[in-house]
Amino acid sequence: MAPRNRQWLAVAVWVAVIYTAIPFVRVLRDAARARWDLGSVSLVVAALLAASAVGGAICLRRSGTGLRPGALGWLALVTLALVLWAYGLRRVPEESVHLVEYGALAVLLHRALRSSIPDPAVFAAAAIVGAMVGTVDEAIQWVVPSRTWDWRDVAINAGAGALVQLGLWRAVWMPVRRVSASSLRLLLRLAAAALLLVTLCLANTPARVARYAPRLPHAGHLTSTLNPMAEYGRRHLVPGIGAFASRLTLDELAENDRRRADEAAATVDAYLHRYGEFLDTWPVADDPFTYELRVHLFARDRNLAKAREAGATGSEAREHLSIAWSENLLIERFFSASLARSAYPWGETLRQRVDSTRDPDHRFVSAVGSHLITIAPEGALRVVLLAAVVGLLAIDRARGRAREGEP
Repeated sequence: MAPRNRQWLAVAVWVAVIYTAIPFVRVLRDAARARWDLGSVSLVVAALLAASAVGGAICLRRSGTGLRPGALGWLALVTLALVLWAYGLRRVPEESVHLVEYGALAVLLHRALRSSIPDPAVFAAAAIVGAMVGTVDEAIQWVVPSRTWDWRDVAINAGAGALVQLGLWRAVWMPVRRVSASSLRLLLRLAAAALLLVTLCLANTPARVARYAPRLPHAGHLTSTLNPMAEYGRRHLVPGIGAFASRLTLDELAENDRRRADEAAATVDAYLHRYGEFLDTWPVADDPFTYELRVHLFARDRNLAKAREAGATGSEAREHLSIAWSENLLIERFFSASLARSAYPWGETLRQRVDSTRDPDHRFVSAVGSHLITIAPEGALRVVLLAAVVGLLAIDRARGRAREGEP
């Protein structure tokens, strides 16, 4: 088998390993959690990343091309960034494994693409292809029952690949230092394809999924409110409380609370001990107000319970109490009438106890609705992305015509 074919075979095998593992990740995680402290996973990942960097540097030094001047220091900086990133993911340690998966894929893609792109464009091309593979990874997770889509993981997958390419950029000798016209055109097409893939994912809103999922076999789980691929909202900054995301404007929240307080209170009371059923069945697209009220109440009460589990003392307990306090303030501010008519208001004794123990300097950003896309409205975001796709393809077309016209 030719070296180039072997390199692409290695890419295909590694991608297959990543995709095949998707249905089993939760099972493996739960089994590992029963035996070990998962907090140590990030440390293991960090050590593996450091060891891989050292091994890669040794291989490059012993190869025919060798290392470029200053490469060791640059590799050390990139490796440090990856290690710190892995450590920063210690609260959700399984996410740090993505750094290993897509770091290794980045190296394999660089080796496979280098024969057809023998200039610096290979680094950007490998980063773009890696990001697309990582996006498809999340799309497969969205389809698989018990797994969910997460834009955060999309960013981790793409970021890991980009960082590794950044390390290789200063470490690996290139036979040609100038980007060729053919390489530039390939980059334009890859970038357009990547943007188009992201545009399609951003268009896969719960309302659209609700229209086509019932027509597909075994696709009912795709309509779950726990598994949206792209859901849009607004980010609100509230002085004295903090920040939160909502599908509604502040005026819409106030209007719903004024008109529908009795209805919303009766609903959240009916689901007092059936929160999981509420999440699975409530039509959030038709009634986001009641849905957000119930989830904010859960976030408040869950953090209060975690503080009690921690003994109501220490930094961890204070953090949970601070979040519970801020969630309660938010509910009292924007769901006041609905809260007052429900079974959920805090008594004065509980309020005083939490207020005396919380951290007054805590910066609150509600986790409720954190998945909502708030950077821009859906329509505006789609127009910008499609315009970028058209622009990239137009540049590619223009460069192709210019090349055809060359003597």
